[in-house]
Amino acid sequence: MDRYNVEKAIITTINRTKYYGKQKEEASKMKEGDKMAKFLDDFKKMLPKNQLDHSDVIEITNKAPERFYKFFWFNPKIAADKEEYNYKILEDHFKKGFCGVKIHPGFNFLKIPKDTIKLLSFMQDYDKNLIFFIHSMPKTGFFSGVLPKDIAYLAKEFPNLRIIAGHAAYCMEFAVEAGLTLKKYNNVYFETSCSVSFGIFNLLKTVGHERILFGSDSPTASTLPIEIDKILTLPKISKEVKQDILYNNVMKLLKL
Repeated sequence: MDRYNVEKAIITTINRTKYYGKQKEEASKMKEGDKMAKFLDDFKKMLPKNQLDHSDVIEITNKAPERFYKFFWFNPKIAADKEEYNYKILEDHFKKGFCGVKIHPGFNFLKIPKDTIKLLSFMQDYDKNLIFFIHSMPKTGFFSGVLPKDIAYLAKEFPNLRIIAGHAAYCMEFAVEAGLTLKKYNNVYFETSCSVSFGIFNLLKTVGHERILFGSDSPTASTLPIEIDKILTLPKISKEVKQDILYNNVMKLLKL
C-alpha cells in the first residue's frame, strides 16, 4: 500500500481453510473425461461448515486502525440449525467495528436475491450505516450468477442500505446492463476491481463518477498497479474525477 500511495483500504479475509489444499489435490487426480458435475459435487463437500475466521482482519486492523475498514465475509447458507448462532457471530463482529458484509454467490452457491433477504433485513434493522458488498458474476451452467436486475431488487427492497456491486464491469456487456438497470438506485455503488477499462468508462458515462469506487481485489485476484492504471488511463476524464474514484467516493461512503 505504501509503495503505491494507498492511504486506506477496505479489507476482508481470504479462505485459508484446509479444503483448498484438498481441492487442489483432488483436482490433480481427475482424469480426462471426468464431468464438471463430479468436480462441483466434490467442491461442495469440501466447503467450510462454519463462517470464516476473521481474526486475520482484526489483527491487521489493530496495527493501523486509521487505515483499515473491516468487512465480514458471510455465508447465509450455513446449515439452518446454526442460523441463530451465525447471526450472533455477525453481530459480534459488528460490535468489533466491522462496517460491512461481503457475500460471494459463486463460492457459496447462493441464489440472488432469495438467499440474501434475511441477511439484508438483519443488517438494515441492526444499523442502516452498514454496507453490503455483493460479488458480481455471470450466470453459467453451474452457478446461478448475479444479474443487475437481482441487485436492483435488493436496492428497491432495502433502500436504507448502501449496496456495492463488486467487479461491476467485469465484462462490457455486464457493465452496460448494470449501468442502465441500476442508474436510478442511488444506494447502489459500482466497484472497479477485475473490470475491463472500457466497461468502467461506460459506467462513468451511464451513472456518473460519484458512485464509482476504486477496488483492487489484491492480492487474491489482481495487483494494485494494474487496477490503479485502469483508472489513471481512462480517456477524457479529469484528474478531479479520477481522485474521486480513487479516494473521495469511498471516504464519503464510509462517512469519513
